[in-house]
Amino acid sequence: MGIQADNPNLIELLREQSKKLEKDRKVVLSKINPWLDILEKSSQSKIEKKQKHKEIIDIGNFIHYFDSSLVIEDALSESPDFIIKQNELNIGVELKDLVIRQNEKEKEGILKSLFEQIKSELKSEEKSLCGFYRVELVDENLSLKKKNREALKKEIIALIKGQEIEQEYVKAIKKRPMSEISIYKGETTILGNLERTVVEEKIKSKENKLKSYTNENLDEIWLLLVIAGVEKSSDYSFFDSGITEKPFESNFDKIFIYDFSHREITELKITLPNKKLN
Repeated sequence: MGIQADNPNLIELLREQSKKLEKDRKVVLSKINPWLDILEKSSQSKIEKKQKHKEIIDIGNFIHYFDSSLVIEDALSESPDFIIKQNELNIGVELKDLVIRQNEKEKEGILKSLFEQIKSELKSEEKSLCGFYRVELVDENLSLKKKNREALKKEIIALIKGQEIEQEYVKAIKKRPMSEISIYKGETTILGNLERTVVEEKIKSKENKLKSYTNENLDEIWLLLVIAGVEKSSDYSFFDSGITEKPFESNFDKIFIYDFSHREITELKITLPNKKLN
């Protein structure tokens, strides 16, 4: 259960939560840093490294919150994406991002790049401007063409610096304490639920890869669907009840949905294709 806004001990609870997250982060990093170092020295392209870097962080966090006794045996495997060990079991893991709103993905990429540019420009003043900034736009459907991007960037920088300006693009910027500068786009709308059909599509997209693992020395194959961060394309209000109540047809031994931002793990019910439950 999340922390309630009207809780009289809200500030203290947030501090404790922050300490717990920082402790968890250090534990996860201690387990994945060796693999990140190997990845950095590998011959993979910059784009491939960026994607694999994210996946290693995802699997590291999943293991930490699901079963800390699990060990990553191979983080640079391609088929499957990862090999992990649970006691004497060798387990292959296929990982897939659960993008709920595909049309938002491109916009998020542009905004991430824009926020990184802003952080770079503010780097010389980072100590005085450190904070976790939540940016709310006046128009959530703002076209992010080059002209608008430049104007939006200037407006965000001015507001972070505390300058008095006419706000054309930014509705508000909310700041929380943080030891560095971090910027993300906040949402004020209430979102719908995560539909079962979206999950089914993701499972099917990975199902055909299972045949290629028959020669691998694997005892089980898992599928990990990751809902990542606070992005609109991956956000939802609640699960469609059909996701947790009805089994999915699949040849995977286990399927999980991991909500990265809330650190919640849901194991899905599975039945083999063409084998219906009574």
